[in-house]
Amino acid sequence: MKIINKDLHHQQIKIIPETLDDIWHLYNIIQPGDLVRARSYRTDEQSDDKIRSKKSTKKKMLLGIRVEQVKFHEFSDRLRIHGTIEEGPQDLGSYHTLNITVENREHITIVKTEWKSFELKRLDEAVKQSIQSLVTFISLDDEQATIAVLHHSGIQWITDIDSHKSGKQYASEYSEKEYFGEIISFVRHKKGPTTTLVIVGPGFTKDHFITYGKTQEPELFTHCLAHGTGHNGMNGINEAIKSGVIEHVAKENRVLYETALVDQLFQEIRKNGRATYGFQQVEHALQSGAIEHLLIIDALVRSEKGDKLLSQVTEYQTEFTIINSMHDAGKKLEGIGGVGALLRYTLKEP
Repeated sequence: MKIINKDLHHQQIKIIPETLDDIWHLYNIIQPGDLVRARSYRTDEQSDDKIRSKKSTKKKMLLGIRVEQVKFHEFSDRLRIHGTIEEGPQDLGSYHTLNITVENREHITIVKTEWKSFELKRLDEAVKQSIQSLVTFISLDDEQATIAVLHHSGIQWITDIDSHKSGKQYASEYSEKEYFGEIISFVRHKKGPTTTLVIVGPGFTKDHFITYGKTQEPELFTHCLAHGTGHNGMNGINEAIKSGVIEHVAKENRVLYETALVDQLFQEIRKNGRATYGFQQVEHALQSGAIEHLLIIDALVRSEKGDKLLSQVTEYQTEFTIINSMHDAGKKLEGIGGVGALLRYTLKEP
């Protein structure tokens, strides 16, 4: 997420969404009643209907939509913002739907009556994610391995590691284990704990490397994805990126993070440990200062009760995560009321 302008005096923020995660963040930030400005296509208005051509032409224009409904279309990777046109060159008062996608990379301005602190926090979180590494790439064949890191700002080449196979006088002098060990030793110091390892390349060398890596360094290969390409090196990495592997990783990273939190909540609930769930119980825990981390599904954020709870969470400066209700962990949390909390200590129910 890139913030172009933040004008809280007029309660408006202009941003550019850069990843699928950013689209999901916007889904949880934009609320009915907000005004959203973005460029969109609409049938060009003609002054004289008699001369209107049979085939209407669409023109791109800047529109301000008073939001009535927001939908996140996960499979098409787009956010649909529906409402009435309040600002624009034509059709004021008519209904229109803005389609926000990562591919557009266009400015979006969100105007609210008042920005809530948890909404601003979510924007800050999205901006911080944009400078973190998303993926560590290893592109290899039996001759050479290329290591690169993908940030939201772009791909960064790190190093090349030669297997020295072609330089050996005899094939028996080539040691695949030494080659793989050198790659792993380097990656161990570059890969973050939540960064996904994507291993690409032609042939079977990448598969042998993954098998070896999972045996020797299972923790390093926990978040690991293999993808076949026609080339090795940076060409192979760029080929993998164009194939859509990053979009897959972005979805998986967020789902893994949220699933881990929900699983931890249910583990504590099963053993009557440091957890609670349900609005009444969570509010009691919050007022007692016992909450370490609050979990709430996105659908509840839009409700009056959910909005009130998050406002209280902000006042108490408590950590929270909004869980996507579209995946299994979100549905699991929804099954117990949609809200739960990991506690600092066990607490008697009210």
